[in-house]
Parts: sequence; C-alpha cells; structure tokens
Amino acid sequence: MQLCSIASFHPQEEWLPLCPSGQFYGYQAFYAPGKMEIFRALLEGEIAEPSDGLLKAVYACTVCGACYEKCKQITSVELGAPDLFEAMRHELASKGWILDTHKNIAEKIKETRNAYGEKYEYKARSSDGDILYYIGCTARYRVPEIADAMLEIFDKLGIKYQVMDEEWCCGSVLFRTGQVEAAKELVAHNVEEIKKSRAKTVVFTCPGCMKTFEKNYPDMGVELVHSTQFLLRLGDINVKKLDMEAAYHDPCHLGRDLGIYEEPRLVLKEVVSVKEMKREREQAWCCGSGGGVKSAFDDFALWSATERLKEAKEAGAEVLVSACPFCKRNLKEAAEKERMEVYDVVELVNRCLEG
Repeated sequence: MQLCSIASFHPQEEWLPLCPSGQFYGYQAFYAPGKMEIFRALLEGEIAEPSDGLLKAVYACTVCGACYEKCKQITSVELGAPDLFEAMRHELASKGWILDTHKNIAEKIKETRNAYGEKYEYKARSSDGDILYYIGCTARYRVPEIADAMLEIFDKLGIKYQVMDEEWCCGSVLFRTGQVEAAKELVAHNVEEIKKSRAKTVVFTCPGCMKTFEKNYPDMGVELVHSTQFLLRLGDINVKKLDMEAAYHDPCHLGRDLGIYEEPRLVLKEVVSVKEMKREREQAWCCGSGGGVKSAFDDFALWSATERLKEAKEAGAEVLVSACPFCKRNLKEAAEKERMEVYDVVELVNRCLEG
C-alpha cells in the first residue's frame, strides 16, 4: 500500500502541485501516501481512537483522484486511490468516527430529502417525454441559474422532457463521506421514480449526481448522459459566438471519474474562444469543494478555488467555465475577491442559442 510522492505533482517545468489538501495543509498525512499509511494502520488495528488530526487528514480530502491518475500514468498500476479513500471513510463511519458537519448533512437529507435542508422546492414545467432531467440539490438550491439554463435549452429546441415530482438527493455526499447506509433509501426512491417515469435517457448537469448513478445505483435500463454530451449529440443547434476568452475547468467527477473531457470543450468552442490552462484533463487542479470538504473545511475549499482562478487568469482568460454546479458554486464564491466571472457551459450555450 505505497504510493510514490511524485503522484502529487504535475510534470511541468515548475512541478506544479496536483494534491490540493497536501499543498494547503503541508503535512504528509494530507497527501495520498500519508492517507494510505493511515488506512493500513486502521486495518491492522493500530488506531484505537481517532484524534482530531487524524479525522482532518482523512476528511479534508476532496477525493479528486489526481494522485491516482498521476500514479497510473507513471506506474501503470490500477491502484484506485479514490475508492480506497472512500472505503477508509466508510470504515471510520461504521465506528462512528465521522465529522459532526457530515452527520448534520445526513440528518438534513433524512428530514428534507436534500443536502441543504431547504424547505422550498424548485419548480419546473414537465411533460411526458423520453428525456428526464435530474436536477440535483446544488442546481436546485444554490445555483439555480444552471437548472434554468438547461430547461430553457430544452424549451428553445422544442425537446420534450420530464423532471421528477419527488426528486430526492442522489446521495453523493453520503457515499463520499462514508455514510453508505444512510444513502440506501435515497437510491431506492430515485430508482423507483425513474422507472415510473418510463424515461429512456436521464440528463445530468451535475457530474457528482451522474457519477453516483453510474457507480452506486443499480442498472435501471436507462441511458445516463451529461448535459454536454447531450448538447453535442444534437449537432448544429444554431448558436452565435460570444466575443469572450474562457478557460475550461475540468470537474473531477466529470473528467477523472467519468472520463468526459472532450464533449465540454467541443461544446464550449462553439460559443467562446477557449484558453488552455497548465493543469488540464487528467492533471486538472480540483476546485476544492468535493468529498464533503466545502461543508467542513470551507477555508481550504475557497483557497483551492482561488488557485484555479489565478491559473485561469494566467492563461489569459476573461472568465472561467465549468460543467458542474458544485464547482461553479465554490469557484463563484472565491471569484468575488478575484473579480472574475464564472459560468457553467449550459449557461453560455443558452445565452447563445437562438430561440
């Protein structure tokens, strides 16, 4: 269970860091090799009680997978570090060793069926089409402009679609923080609702939701596609091009987890000029919000987002564009100080779409 330290860095001349938590906290325990050693000690019974420092090292990780991609590239070893880190969290959670913040999220989901504990509901017109748009908690309650844009695209193109009357949280945050048992009811409900809808395709603007459906849900016999994949397959949809230079940020769940790198770029290039950043695709720097980090370690999350915004500016971009509500939320918050606009791909497509 060893992971070379080189997996934490990008092979540029500057040897740019790839591990946000290790770079921010500066201790080996926050890098992948340190977490592997913690997991070994846990499995071999060397840890009787968790210290605050141990819990921080385990949970202040976005589970972005950059270390795994770099290790795989160098050694060809399929180590699966993110899966191991999630398994470690599951092991800790089974012992009751979990952050209060993450417990509170589970309680909110149990009470309100969404990760933010919101009482109101995002309203959307729906039909009986073959396409079902799974909105997700963050696009419903924190960045609704993304959901609005996706729905407007459907309407402008005359595409019949459904949204779930009783859409529950997909359970991503529970799976990522080790609270697997708490997610089972959510999975069962959403599976039943999707089966009842008779939809053939489920479209996601949230890669975290899509990853959860791909990895943690049973096969429902429906096609799961990201919004950028859906837009690309439509072909020529008559969009104008903005006089704008944008950098594209690869969401970890979309890129490293789902392997979707080209579609967002191809769609984005139809509406803006795209500038490349130094850390892209498999080697992309994480926005800092995933894996339960945004809720528990917001200072770290915003620092990571700020680093990404600075990188976009260095590339000569005017705006930073992603394809994930959770990425946008964190990047947008950090951008208030950096004075840079942040968008989702579907927002720009909707702006440029004639209709």
